[in-house]
Amino acid sequence: MKKEMIRSLPKIELHCHLDGSVQIKTLEKLAVKAGIPLKSLTKVITPKKCQHLKEYLESFDCILPLLQSEENLVIAAYDLIEQASEDNICYLEIRFAPLLHQEQGLSIEQILRAVCHGIQLAQEQFAVQTNLLISALRHHSAAANKQLIDAIKQLNSKKIVGFDFAGDEQAVTNETIKATADYMLASGLELTLHSGECGCAQNVVEAIRLGASRIGHGVAIKDDPAIMDYCAEKGTLLELCPTSNIQTNAIKEWVDYPLRTFLAHHVKCCINTDNRTVSQTTLTEEYSHLAKHCNLSYPEMKKLNLNAIEGAFASPRLKEQLTKRINSGYAKVIAATEE
Repeated sequence: MKKEMIRSLPKIELHCHLDGSVQIKTLEKLAVKAGIPLKSLTKVITPKKCQHLKEYLESFDCILPLLQSEENLVIAAYDLIEQASEDNICYLEIRFAPLLHQEQGLSIEQILRAVCHGIQLAQEQFAVQTNLLISALRHHSAAANKQLIDAIKQLNSKKIVGFDFAGDEQAVTNETIKATADYMLASGLELTLHSGECGCAQNVVEAIRLGASRIGHGVAIKDDPAIMDYCAEKGTLLELCPTSNIQTNAIKEWVDYPLRTFLAHHVKCCINTDNRTVSQTTLTEEYSHLAKHCNLSYPEMKKLNLNAIEGAFASPRLKEQLTKRINSGYAKVIAATEE
């Protein structure tokens, strides 16, 4: 597989964090505007190999102070969709945690409206269909996360299609967040959960039982055939983020990446960047790594994107349009490789 061909093919991305994906040049402009020294951005890009997930997450301490105004949140959303367009992504789900953007007194409604406005402006310029997932944090109180859900319901934006829980899954278990997840599901939103990123395969099972149709990362199930079979039976989609998984030591080395194991067990997977800037990656790079280290083929790449469409929190009509785009986009390159 050639990188330029991978770049040119239409792609779907479901797991991309807003704050971790704002380009360095944009962050620098925001820092200058705020009078913040550029040296404060030195840790935005995380090491290629972190000691643990906590070290990886330290990058956000440099980024979040720059995303505390409505104007900057609009800029961030626009910036990410512009990058997605360059990566030939035709459908993108952006996720972010509104409660992390209140340091300067913004209300949840102001924050949500700003990001939705940024998406709207970008979609007028770029052919990237985009929806928004709202992330709650495990360490926040149930009352705070309930307030977040109530604000989402009150805003009633068609762009907000799903809910996510992120944070330390070892310190705050899936069982602990059950009441909040139940309240969210009752509101009609779809649920995805960060689980199985830190070594506990059972967390993935618990997440599915809580109502998650997708799992953020989920790579911890690679050594448990029974749980892989359970995921396959349930049709659960794993939102794999290869470069991020290597960086955080969820997977030690590229040679250990479990994509082929998951495919052999019929576990549905899709490929994502997680945090474009923090991990210095693109979706093109992710597929290129998998081609090199996991012998990924064009037909398999097509299937991974079709999996993403099937699991996307998008309307049936949009899914139908995206499926046609993927099928037509891959037809020639697959036919050429079969000759």
